Amino acid sequence: MIRIDPHIHTVYSGDARGTPRDVLKRASLVGLDAVAIADHNTMKGSLIAMEDSAEFGVTVVPAVELSTSAGHIVALGVQEEIQRGLTPAETMDEIHSQDALAIIPHPFVRYRQGLFVNERNLRVDAVETLNSRYIVGYSNWRARKFARKRGIPEIGASDAHFVEAVGSSFTFVESENTADDIIEGIRRGRTRPEGRRTPLPLIVREVINKKLIGRMRNDI
Repeated sequence: MIRIDPHIHTVYSGDARGTPRDVLKRASLVGLDAVAIADHNTMKGSLIAMEDSAEFGVTVVPAVELSTSAGHIVALGVQEEIQRGLTPAETMDEIHSQDALAIIPHPFVRYRQGLFVNERNLRVDAVETLNSRYIVGYSNWRARKFARKRGIPEIGASDAHFVEAVGSSFTFVESENTADDIIEGIRRGRTRPEGRRTPLPLIVREVINKKLIGRMRNDI
């Protein structure tokens, strides 16, 4: 049984703080066995982390969080970049063509482009039912209810945009600690989400950070 935080952001997302090395260092410190850096629409952070993973003793599963025409999808286990802006069905076809997993993050959160707000009749491989920023909220409960009714594997993740939040929620996977085995364990539903809420000060920092980034982009 290994512990993985399968949804983490770095500076390459454009709205997060922390380098891939910072994430790996934090993951090792908090006792994670594996991570997936799923930056927005780029694998750059994930690929850098894969190069440095041995130094920190943390397995890295390649990933990216894709913006589709109807919401976000985390592609876990991809080897090549996938175009943003495709339909959800097209995006999933691309993910599955790489024998990777299509995971739906924060599925019912409208303001964070939750996919199930707009579309639900899709061939998904797992659902994020424990996002640490919504641990006492309605959206996690609704995601859990949806996944269990349909027998879809459940994922817990920090969705960290600050290094201090890495590992606040995670997933136990019944597997060996290799990327391929972790992916297969999730595919087979051998998962158990665990964790706690991201501390409120970190959430406030993220909101402020995003507002500042938005203003800077508007000024350019």
